[in-house]
Amino acid sequence: MAWFSSATRRPIPVNYTKGGQSSVRGVVVHIMAGTLAGTDSWFRNSRAQASSHFGTGKTGALYQWVDTADRAWAQAGGNTSWLSVENEGQGGDSLTEAQLNVNAEVLAWAHKVYDVPLQVASSPSGKGLGYHAMGGSSWGGHTSCPGPKIVAQLPEIVARAKRLVAGQDIEEDPLAGMTKKDIYDAVWRTDSVPAPETSSTIKTNPTWQAVSVLSDIANRVRGTEATVNAQSATIKTLAQALAKQDTKVDVDALMQRITDAIESVTVRLDVDPEK
Repeated sequence: MAWFSSATRRPIPVNYTKGGQSSVRGVVVHIMAGTLAGTDSWFRNSRAQASSHFGTGKTGALYQWVDTADRAWAQAGGNTSWLSVENEGQGGDSLTEAQLNVNAEVLAWAHKVYDVPLQVASSPSGKGLGYHAMGGSSWGGHTSCPGPKIVAQLPEIVARAKRLVAGQDIEEDPLAGMTKKDIYDAVWRTDSVPAPETSSTIKTNPTWQAVSVLSDIANRVRGTEATVNAQSATIKTLAQALAKQDTKVDVDALMQRITDAIESVTVRLDVDPEK
């Protein structure tokens, strides 16, 4: 017997072959064209002539209907050597994040129990994570199951299964695969920083990129430096003019006294603008 402990057991009394699973090449992904509850009910009806080992719900529920030692009736000629996972949804859907996770859990479990390779399979002769349509007419001719959007998600399921097997978090590192430029753009070129209150376009452009704010600050600093340099030059000129009229005037000392006075006023303004 092989029941996955992370799945909710929902054994069905009909629509499967006892002891009929001759081997396990991999796991086949399907789409229900219905709900998890509806599929659960249908598999219990002898008229269905269909079943699956596992089933997922859009919010992450995972059912197991058939012991993996027994043959589920999911993909015709592929039933004897492949396990099956039906997924709640309709043709054309993508799997939800929760469904991607539970499919990855099933694949990781099949890897541990049956040594299923953690790779995407594209034909019945392969091994790993496959999909219903890859079996063609011998698997019932269901060419639209589970649909191209879900087929495109199979590599992500495999990647998550690998992380599970390695003991890592199932969710992917959000920075994985990002270049330095991608990270730079995400931090510095995202239009989300409140615009300076003095901006003339604040009503029409209330948020700026961080790089724009930094550039604005740099421009203001350069403007302030230019003003300070101009004031210093003016003060020095005045001091030199006074020195010509009074030989006792120490230009450097006068400059320092004026500079100290300006800095004193500036510091007081910075510390308490109301004083």
